Amino acid sequence: MNNNSEEVGLSRKERDKLRNKEAILDAAVHLFAQKGFAETKLEDVAALAEFGKGTLYNYFENKSDLLLSAFDYAVSSMLDFLYQQLASVSDPLDRIRLIANSQFNYYRTHTDFMKVVMTNHQVLMNNAGSNVVFERFMDLKKLVVAEMQTAIDAGQLRPGSAQRYAAYLSGMIHGQVRSLSSGEMQLDDLHSDEIVDIFLNGVKS
Repeated sequence: MNNNSEEVGLSRKERDKLRNKEAILDAAVHLFAQKGFAETKLEDVAALAEFGKGTLYNYFENKSDLLLSAFDYAVSSMLDFLYQQLASVSDPLDRIRLIANSQFNYYRTHTDFMKVVMTNHQVLMNNAGSNVVFERFMDLKKLVVAEMQTAIDAGQLRPGSAQRYAAYLSGMIHGQVRSLSSGEMQLDDLHSDEIVDIFLNGVKS
C-alpha cells in the first residue's frame, strides 16, 4: 500500500510503528495465501516479518484479528491502486473499463492477495468481527455502482439498475479470479479487455 499520505504529520516513532505493522501484515498476507489460516502460526508470521512473536501482540490480539487486518489491508491496497489509476480518466465508460482492467492487473502483480481472498473467504465469513472487512468490499462495490450510474445518466449505458450492472461485471471478474485460484486458468489466459467488451456490448445504449 502507498502510505506516504498516511505518514504525513506522524512522528518518527509513529512512522516506525506504522511500518512495522505493515511489515507484519505483508508477512501475514503471504503466509495466509500459501498455507491457509489453519496452518499459519503466529511465530511463522513473526519470523517472516523479522520480529519476535511478542511484537505481534503489540498490534493484533490474536490470529483471527491478524487475518481480519490482513484482509482489510489487502482490500485497502487494491482500492488505493484503483483510485490512483482513475485520477486521470474522466469518461464514464473508460473509467468502468479501467476499474475492471486495474483489478485484473492488481491480481496479476499481487497473487498473494488474490489467494488470501479466495482461499480464506469462508474463514472470514465465519468470523464475528468481519463487518469491517465487508464494509471495505462495499467501498469497492459503491465505486463501481457510482461509475455505472454516471454512464447511465450520460446516455452511454441503456437505462437500468446501476447496482445490477455492477453485480454483473463483478460476477464476470470474480468468476475468472476463482478459476485462477482453482488452477482452471492461468494468468496468461486472462483477457480483461475481452470481458469488459462483452459486458459493455450487452449494456451499451
